[in-house]
Amino acid sequence: MLGNDVVDLADPEVRGGPAHPRFDARVFSPPERRALESESAPNRLRWTLWAAKEAAYKLAVKRDPNAIFAASRFVVRLDGASHGQVAHPGGCVAVTLDVRDDTVHAVARDTAASEVVIGLASCADSTDASAAVRHLAVHDVASRLGVTQSDLQLGRRGRIPTLSLRGSDRHLDLSLSHHGRYVAFACEVGTTAA
Repeated sequence: MLGNDVVDLADPEVRGGPAHPRFDARVFSPPERRALESESAPNRLRWTLWAAKEAAYKLAVKRDPNAIFAASRFVVRLDGASHGQVAHPGGCVAVTLDVRDDTVHAVARDTAASEVVIGLASCADSTDASAAVRHLAVHDVASRLGVTQSDLQLGRRGRIPTLSLRGSDRHLDLSLSHHGRYVAFACEVGTTAA
């Protein structure tokens, strides 16, 4: 299973830091706050940690629909600029990070033994970002699987998006995200050879 989250670093609500003065104290663990305090420009790290927490939560709620997002209890440990782990009450998951000048995309996975299609794109019309991320996911997954887009069917299980191959019982684990000018997804499409 997996979860993903994207943050547009140029979004007005993000660019200037948190809107509420107690945001960091409410959202981050003591080690995370110390790391933020030691940064000369903490904003990129703040939203990298946030994206990792959100991605891990999206995975956690798939495992346990009653999982609660108490952000400070999702503790991120970064292992360099592009990898880390998120420990939370339900376990620990690996997270990969794609940090660019204007965006952060985090993907949390509970196993490395699966093939994952990941997509990130700018969305010209942020008023319909939900449709744009669904289109991106269907397009990229169909291309990877060698099927037509009409062979894939988007659905929902509660609030969680699903993707399946029409006419089969094959369901693919899917996570969608959008923020500001960006849309992103991650989808498990199969297992890799050991």
